[in-house]
Amino acid sequence: MRHPPRSAVRVCLVLALSALAAVSAQANERTLDGVNFTGPLITPNPAGMPAGHWYVEPYLVRVDSSSSFDHNGDRQRSSERSGAWAMVVPIAYGFSERVTGQVNLSASRAESGNARSRGFRAGDTTARLQYLLQAPSADGTTPAVSIALVQRFSTGSHDRITGNPLDAQGDGVQRTVAALAVQQVLWLGNDRPLRWRAQFSAGPAPSRTAISGTSVYGTEDGFQGHIARGSVLGLSVGAEYSFNERWVGVMEVAASRETGQRLTGFAPDAAGGVRPINEHRPASRNLTFAPAVEYHFSPSLGLIAGVEFTVAGRNTGRIISPQVALGMFF
Repeated sequence: MRHPPRSAVRVCLVLALSALAAVSAQANERTLDGVNFTGPLITPNPAGMPAGHWYVEPYLVRVDSSSSFDHNGDRQRSSERSGAWAMVVPIAYGFSERVTGQVNLSASRAESGNARSRGFRAGDTTARLQYLLQAPSADGTTPAVSIALVQRFSTGSHDRITGNPLDAQGDGVQRTVAALAVQQVLWLGNDRPLRWRAQFSAGPAPSRTAISGTSVYGTEDGFQGHIARGSVLGLSVGAEYSFNERWVGVMEVAASRETGQRLTGFAPDAAGGVRPINEHRPASRNLTFAPAVEYHFSPSLGLIAGVEFTVAGRNTGRIISPQVALGMFF
């Protein structure tokens, strides 16, 4: 059998290596220019903000609940429907290329049956300080990895409720949570990106919260005592698929758990004295889905609309929560 000349082999080898180099160069030249994401509804941004830039994303949220999950995880219908309209405003700022700070402000108007709170009332506030351990690559395939410390501040009222109990919109708990978050872009066969992100969070049981009188914990007028809330675990995973530079489809799942609570104190009795209260409340957990769709007017202005709903849980309410948010990058 006659072998091809060495020069022909060298030419073929050069052409093959050139083709591989071209493919490799094309892959390395991929960037996220022309690709827009706002981020899903629940999971925060692990990549943080560029230094000196702001991101503001006001949410309008509707929450409805007409049932709950009991201790066995069975769904039980509530005696009356409850709900709320809420405004939540996350404000993030890049202090440096690795450090991002964020504060979440909130206010809501609650409903239960035919009763309403007196307008919008301030809720609790959370602050988040995030450090970027690993920055993402230009094409997003090298994941962004970050750690964060989240502090919840009791800025909404939770006890000493007079008149309308729906006016209380906080829980009184000063809670600290640590979080680990990851984000990565996967380039699919059609050369469109799928971005996924995940966050795992954990927080120890906070200090006891003092309660006086009627409160969001179901205590009555004249009660004096404390609520000891449990430790918390949370996990959320979200994915965004970019159809084009304007439209993005989103799917997200989140799970959380809080260990048992204990209510202790004294309440007035029918004889004019007081009776001791020592009530254990079992651990709670829930699982929610949050599909959504994004539309981008420009790289710095995007709209996301979706619905978060509870699919399973124990000792927790079942909610359906449509929401819309406008993300603005400055």
